Amino acid sequence: MEDGTETGGELQFPHANIVAARAVTGVLESSVGPLSHETLITGRSSTEDREPGEPETRVDTVSSDGATVLEELPIEHPMGPIIRRLVVPERPGTTDVVGELVPDGVGTTVVLLGALLKEGERLIERGVHPTTIEEGYSAALETVERTLQSLSKPLEEFDDPTAAAEMVARSAMTGNDIGGAREIWAAGAVEAAAQVGMPDEETLAVRQIRSGSIDDSRLVSGTVLDRNEICDERMPRRIEDANVLVLSGFKRGKANDGKTGGLQDPDFQQDGERIIVDSPDDIEAFDDVFVRRREQVVAGLVDAGVDVVVTRTGINDAYQELLVEHGIVGIRGVNRLKLTQLARATGATPVVDSTDVTPADLGSAGLVEQHVIDKRQGRRKRRRMVVFDDCPDPESVTFLLHGVHGQLGEQAATEVRKAVAAVATATGETAAPAGVLPGGGATELEVARELRAAALEADGRAQLAFEAFADATERFVSTLARNAGMDPLTTLTNLREATTNTTNGTAPGLVLPTKEIDDVLDAGVLDPTGVRRRCYRHAVDVALLVLRVDDAIDATFTDEPTEPGDAIYDEHAERHQEYLEERDDTIWHQ
Repeated sequence: MEDGTETGGELQFPHANIVAARAVTGVLESSVGPLSHETLITGRSSTEDREPGEPETRVDTVSSDGATVLEELPIEHPMGPIIRRLVVPERPGTTDVVGELVPDGVGTTVVLLGALLKEGERLIERGVHPTTIEEGYSAALETVERTLQSLSKPLEEFDDPTAAAEMVARSAMTGNDIGGAREIWAAGAVEAAAQVGMPDEETLAVRQIRSGSIDDSRLVSGTVLDRNEICDERMPRRIEDANVLVLSGFKRGKANDGKTGGLQDPDFQQDGERIIVDSPDDIEAFDDVFVRRREQVVAGLVDAGVDVVVTRTGINDAYQELLVEHGIVGIRGVNRLKLTQLARATGATPVVDSTDVTPADLGSAGLVEQHVIDKRQGRRKRRRMVVFDDCPDPESVTFLLHGVHGQLGEQAATEVRKAVAAVATATGETAAPAGVLPGGGATELEVARELRAAALEADGRAQLAFEAFADATERFVSTLARNAGMDPLTTLTNLREATTNTTNGTAPGLVLPTKEIDDVLDAGVLDPTGVRRRCYRHAVDVALLVLRVDDAIDATFTDEPTEPGDAIYDEHAERHQEYLEERDDTIWHQ
């Protein structure tokens, strides 16, 4: 049927896609709010990396983070990947960094999407055409954005802008608190956002170590090399006011140019060259060339004022001897991402050629210190890390998380990045509008009220779409109450009454975990305006896409007609087969 109703017990468009999309949203409903619940996603590891005879290993994910759940959720329906692609932004850069993905509001977006589709489905059942719903939702979104802008408040207008920014950070982590560390991490998130703006994998590093407790976690004004150590026991373990040299061995967008990225003698075998000697004296003379070159390189480091040299590759024994002799600390084998973070933190210019070092290439750190941390598995020796701290005006900072590892560490890294991103969004460090909105459902109740008022001025059946949008918005508030163990209907009624009786300057909402209806501004429940606007936009975009699709075609072309069961939907394959049987002029009959 053209109107998308049920026929013969089978779902037609757009009902088929609505049901599939709502199945996804149903999974994420419990991830919304400060009293959200964990979702267990079970799975199995790929068989490609297993050795013969090695059993399969279960890989399970437990998380209350909407983005993580949506990313890990095994979705077979064609609408699943579409929702995931439109709702969750792609990873920045190409490096696989734990916690680098910082989308906030994914759970909110998906829950709003499910509510919009549910209300849209009801309208379709009442005879409203999907096109009318699309037009109504699009017009309603304009009202939503105007309402959000009118409710938005800059952080500067609060009595204590820093405290307000910390509230934003805490709200971003609410429901995903790791060991009760929100208070500690919120202050660090505000400091990090003020220093580097919107974080990416280069400007914000998150390092996890097992030793210590979560309360020991802190923001480092610089870089932490958690997989590296000072290369010689005779070198100092603590250097103050250090001049730092970064030997990267590469330039951005360019090849290595034959440089090693370390302090090593040239490898002629690797370069494909041969040396022909006629006597032992030639060998000794050749060794003297290496000796003079090493002395020249280290003398250049001394003249430039280098205190610490960090290399991409190795530092051989002969160079180590010279560095120890001149009191220079060497750290070797640092990967490219960490070298980039170190350079941006210290202000150093990555150097390719170790024979061409100038004072202008050096960065600075107030303190470089090696720490003994986690015990190595199966060994007595403990692992070490080197901290570059107190860097002046760093362009890259590091969150050092203690007492977490594994999946818990990954979740903690994600929450920290979300907090920093939320503060950066609220302070206007992104293209999204700056400012904050009252949380706890207060904004949604005001949006619903404005939508109902706008519905009175809408034309024809578009009024129904405005009312449906308002109902969907309030359904989000009901989800918050349900996840908190409260009665959704009673809570929503009480919130409506509180909103009606509100006075200027207050924003009644649901304050959790106390389960009270109070002024959320005083309670410190604040959400970035840009994030909430993005939630509404993405929810409407995906809802319109789902409503707009009225057919599905299998894009896998073969030389044979499609058999039932091979297409996305069996009914279309059956229609195709019937068409072929009725005609004799198709390519399969030639």
